[in-house]
Amino acid sequence: MKISTALLMILATILATLLPMPSIASTFFFPANHPVYASGDVPKWLHDGHGHDGYVTVTTEVIPASSCVPLSNHSFWGGENTQLVLSVTTNGFTNKLNGKEIPIATFDGRDNGSQCATLSTLPINVVPLALLGTFSIFNPGELSLILNVKSASDSKQDFIGSAKFLLGAAAMVATGGSAAAIGGVASTVGNPVLSQAQSKTNNLMKNMVNSKTKITLNWPKLRSGIISIEIPVYRAESSLDRSVDSKIAKLQTDDNAEKTMLFTVRFTFHYVSSLFDSAASDANGIPNPDSTAASAVLNYQMLGSPYNFLQLLDDSSPSLLQAIAIANGHNLTEACSIALGKLKTAGLSNIDKAIVMKSFIDEAKDGAAWYGNPALVKRCFSQAPEIQTLLEKLYGVPTPQFIIGDVQDGVGLPYQNWRKIIGPALSNFRDALTAKQDRINVLASLNGKHDIKVTFSPDMESWQAAAPSADDPYPGIGILANREIRTIGCFIYKDADNLSLHDPGAYFIMEDMSEHFWLNAVKLSPDPYRILSLHISALSADWEKYFESYNYPGGECAGILERYKKASSGEYVGDQHPERSADQFNSSTQNFFDRTFNR
Repeated sequence: MKISTALLMILATILATLLPMPSIASTFFFPANHPVYASGDVPKWLHDGHGHDGYVTVTTEVIPASSCVPLSNHSFWGGENTQLVLSVTTNGFTNKLNGKEIPIATFDGRDNGSQCATLSTLPINVVPLALLGTFSIFNPGELSLILNVKSASDSKQDFIGSAKFLLGAAAMVATGGSAAAIGGVASTVGNPVLSQAQSKTNNLMKNMVNSKTKITLNWPKLRSGIISIEIPVYRAESSLDRSVDSKIAKLQTDDNAEKTMLFTVRFTFHYVSSLFDSAASDANGIPNPDSTAASAVLNYQMLGSPYNFLQLLDDSSPSLLQAIAIANGHNLTEACSIALGKLKTAGLSNIDKAIVMKSFIDEAKDGAAWYGNPALVKRCFSQAPEIQTLLEKLYGVPTPQFIIGDVQDGVGLPYQNWRKIIGPALSNFRDALTAKQDRINVLASLNGKHDIKVTFSPDMESWQAAAPSADDPYPGIGILANREIRTIGCFIYKDADNLSLHDPGAYFIMEDMSEHFWLNAVKLSPDPYRILSLHISALSADWEKYFESYNYPGGECAGILERYKKASSGEYVGDQHPERSADQFNSSTQNFFDRTFNR
């Protein structure tokens, strides 16, 4: 009997070894192994550049395959309570999020089982404005984006809660709740509380099953025009007949495996040459002059920082701004070196370094006149020749030149061409308007014996000047000549259309001898440039502030604005000309306007 029992036990052992055991079934989540790339047209600056000439932003978006995302097959695996967290890790990009794991979406299937999972996601900038790095044939750069798909089933740990907190906190702290949130709270905003939360969340998620796909990139590949990369994420039910990692790796490479696509993770790439002009429509990446006014540049708040560029550069004692204000020789070189070093640390592109430096020195030296001194420019920028080259593209070659001080500062070739036209034209117009004798003929001669079409804003009181005779060959010029003009100044273009060589224009302020200030919109003919039309309206306080927001190398503007403020407050009493008083209403003038411009 003992022998037969022993034999039975041996047989049982043999059968157990030979017969297959029922395998453990489970649900697996994994990203596709082969990302789908999409490319677009490449701007010239991006195609031809070799680094430090712009920025790249990478934004993630999770797109469900349908309105319902089931995390388990109820008829097959019934009781799974699945938690799913998607995250991205970036490597090689020169920004504060490099190497950080950033949650981009969570799916919670604990409440509904096989029903639709609760999706929590936001578009996240996983690479926010990273400086485009330098590269060579032998060193193209090592960049990567890793998509992590982390899952847990029947776990008592609340993975979703921690990840959702971090995801929401990134949006709230970085952008005040905007959907265009910046991920990676710790590095983006430097908040120690959220930094601790991120560390705890990342440690907790290490306990989840992780499947991943790595996107390998380099700088030349990025600059070839990649605009998006998409990675589908799947769910598959299968037996766990090997280690989890091995099983996921097999499912990722098995095209015949049964799987359900749950959603697609899309990485979108956006490239800009300058912080100050996201459009940068110029093929060479030169920003629009409207976006580079010194006040706007210096008040620009850097990404992920509470400071603007003026605060960044002038953040210590002694004041760098004051040092540059009085520096000329070797001291200027040293001060510029300090400023350039701070901008390099801040991760600015070369073109933005040039713009910020020019704006900062303009502020320090109270205008742009310094740029007309080649020796000063060389003292500052010979240590950074690539920045000096960009300065010349933006602002022209620094050569001594006579600049009409009333023309606003600006950058770019269209601005430079406009300045060359408007400065002399309106300066000569001012001389003619204020001529002491024979004003009509002086104005007519200046304008090539052509009249000027003068119109007035309908909501203003028209000028009270004597009307020219009906047969006057220059009725518009006559209207202007009959006004005692003190001066004009503050020449700005405001509208991009005014920069056109074929239809140049400007806005300026006109001041008369009776303490009245007028807003003027002028249009000129193409070369030879003469004044075609002048639209006049009352100068408002808002317009005065707008004119004041620009920098002017000199001229009449500062005095005009000061007198306007005093006149508005009742402090200023200028030269009086009772015979031209605005209180005298001349009906014949009004009739003349009606006959001339409203017929």
